[in-house]
Amino acid sequence: MKKYRFGLGSVLRVRRAEEDMARARMAVTQSEVDRATAELDQRLAAIGAARPDPRRSLGTAFAAEREQLRRHAVAVTAARSAEANALTELRVAREEWEAAARRVRALERMDERHRAAWHLEATRAAQAATDEIAMTHANRELGR
Repeated sequence: MKKYRFGLGSVLRVRRAEEDMARARMAVTQSEVDRATAELDQRLAAIGAARPDPRRSLGTAFAAEREQLRRHAVAVTAARSAEANALTELRVAREEWEAAARRVRALERMDERHRAAWHLEATRAAQAATDEIAMTHANRELGR
């Protein structure tokens, strides 16, 4: 009997490559989320350190401190937005990877079923050949 060959083997290889690419994209977006989260944490720490000293009441110093706080607040808002965008991209990347993984698993299950059917057929063919040899041998023994 011929060696087993999955008819959709090339499709399975392409799907595995797609899954690997989707997994790599998800890893990149995860690092972007980590970077955005670190940036947000840094901005929040900076705004905490930049709180004005209430004992200092000089007009120009007060206005400068208020402006600095406003800039920090804008930076925190931008960092939160960047983190939210990165989390959205991560969710999309994860969904794409999960879909690619499902397609690969479906083909792998199909391959397993085809391989099992081929193995069963090969076993039956081998058993039939063995039975034929035994019958021929038995007929020769009886014919003597």
